[in-house]
Amino acid sequence: MAAAGMRREVWLRSNLRPVAVAVAVAASVAILAVVVVLTMHLPVWAKVVMTMLAGSDVLAAAVLAWGAAQPRLALDGDTVAVRLAPLTVQRVPLEVIECVFRGSEPIAAEDGPPRFRVGTLVLRLAERATEWRQRPSFRPWGTWEDGHVTIDGRWCEPLSPESARQIAARLADAKRMTVPGCPS
Repeated sequence: MAAAGMRREVWLRSNLRPVAVAVAVAASVAILAVVVVLTMHLPVWAKVVMTMLAGSDVLAAAVLAWGAAQPRLALDGDTVAVRLAPLTVQRVPLEVIECVFRGSEPIAAEDGPPRFRVGTLVLRLAERATEWRQRPSFRPWGTWEDGHVTIDGRWCEPLSPESARQIAARLADAKRMTVPGCPS
């Protein structure tokens, strides 16, 4: 297969604004803890505990920020890396993905019918690939149910009809290069 020579190609990037906010909040909490440790007259054990908590806060934020900053979709050889949770990625074989298209979902309103819709990107998976019908996901980023991977547009780079067409074209090109019997 030609996939061995293929490099990784990012198809859909994450939205870095929420990542920046999370890192800023974690850094603020850590700075506050350091200020408390340095200015308050606390027992040594309390200072050690607060310092450890501040350090673990920063470490946890860094790990989650790293995961959240990773691309939502990327071609990786003969698979597509799909990230619908900060710390997990699913590598879906190209032959399992039938198509990619732009969609939308209503944003629930507290009172009455939804007033807004959010753009989504949907990957439809082959019905024959029953092992790929469902996967766990972080719901704000999207869902993976009944053979459809739906990526929420609020948690990735802006989705437009053109970006969806570009991803669909990249999928078609990648399938032609790697999937036996795929039309040229």
